[in-house]
Amino acid sequence: MRDPRDPLPATRRAFLRRALALGAGATLLAACGPSAGSPPAAALTSPPAASKPTNAPVGGGAPTTAPTQAGTNLSGTIAVSYPDELGKKPPYVQAAADKVTSANPNAKINIDLQKISSGDYYTKLLLALQSDSGPDVTHLGGDSIGEMVDAGYLAPLDEYVATWADWKMYPDAVKQGVTYKGKVYGIPYGLDTRFLYYRKDVLAKAGVSGTWQPKNVQDILDTAKQVQAKVPEVIPYVIYAGKAGDSGTASHGFVPTLWAYGGDLQDKSGRWVGDSPALRKAFAYYQQVYREAKLVPSEVLTTPKPWTAMREKVGNGGLAILFEGGWVYGGWAGKDAAGTSQNIGYLLYPTENGGPSFTVGGLGTVWMIASGSKNKDLAWEFIKTWNNKDTVAKLNLEDPHPVARTDSADVPEFKANSFLVDATKSLEKAKFTPVDASWGKVVTAIQAATERAATGEGSVEESAKRYADDLRRAVGDDKVTTA
Repeated sequence: MRDPRDPLPATRRAFLRRALALGAGATLLAACGPSAGSPPAAALTSPPAASKPTNAPVGGGAPTTAPTQAGTNLSGTIAVSYPDELGKKPPYVQAAADKVTSANPNAKINIDLQKISSGDYYTKLLLALQSDSGPDVTHLGGDSIGEMVDAGYLAPLDEYVATWADWKMYPDAVKQGVTYKGKVYGIPYGLDTRFLYYRKDVLAKAGVSGTWQPKNVQDILDTAKQVQAKVPEVIPYVIYAGKAGDSGTASHGFVPTLWAYGGDLQDKSGRWVGDSPALRKAFAYYQQVYREAKLVPSEVLTTPKPWTAMREKVGNGGLAILFEGGWVYGGWAGKDAAGTSQNIGYLLYPTENGGPSFTVGGLGTVWMIASGSKNKDLAWEFIKTWNNKDTVAKLNLEDPHPVARTDSADVPEFKANSFLVDATKSLEKAKFTPVDASWGKVVTAIQAATERAATGEGSVEESAKRYADDLRRAVGDDKVTTA
């Protein structure tokens, strides 16, 4: 996890120190280092262990140097490295590599599939890039762009997207999401949305019949209390907190709760908000669900990767209410020949006073080119080839996500899937976390603050003060406001 007490900016030295502290036995296929012109036989083995975008046009302007056009004698070798625990992407990655090398016989693409979590992969990647032996093409969450760019690890893609006809198929909001300091750094394919999932059968036993539509945030808790009283064998509600929840503590817990109470993460000038009425209400919410009403089991704070068990419990009826990623619905639907997924409803997140419901949007994972790549033209040719209309549609049918390309949403099979249609439509009401290099450090501060609130370590006022202090240590006094 990122250390909120570290005041240093995102530098290569800071990255390496954090990666070593996290630790990971790592071997990433390398090609972008000093010997990039030759086949990448060498690989890095790691030590053991574990801003707002500007208003500049997105991807606009003519390229400073014209990129090599498709199929025009590309040559050399690149390494494409990516994590995939689910196992859906490999056929598409291989197909794109085969298409590029078939059109360019003198080109070679080495594929490095890492069957690990995205978090573990990120640690390995940082170690590889620090040693100038990382891959040419990589695949990370879009929320890492700011941090990676500030460390000097990513190459801007503006010269490529400026001449890529398909770039017009990406909505401006999506383009802006992969833009940092006026430049484009990644190509997304499946976007993230989130839903408040609930078990219809469990709520019916608790006396909530028909389609549940919470009137406000308090109604989530009131309904959970009904489940607690009338269906005691079922966990009423789960909201992630602390380090165990990883990034989900922020995106699936604290952030939607803060926004529901009318708060925000940053003010208009880009300073992080360390105290506000909404923030205190969010901490009070955590105290209520964990300590006072005991709606959420305390094991959620201590169990490694609690989302694995909680998602399973929603699927088998052992958990009544959970705010989680839109992508998890496919797992329930895919496994369930008996139709249990029909017992799982999904909703947008309510607000404090019954105002417009919303969701927490995200870029999902995006394809990026390492700044150290010696063959960026070939790297771009792979990314461009992979991100075609049909691949984007088909992969997001297999691993359900809203699509980044508008034309992919028009593929008949995609349009026939009601959940994916709803998920795509939900992004019309999405709010997004800031594209900021400090976001990882802020997530760590959120983890610490929610854990203190959930365990009863101090009052709401003390929780807010300590959260502000953590933010100041993490990002600097001048970047935090408590007004």
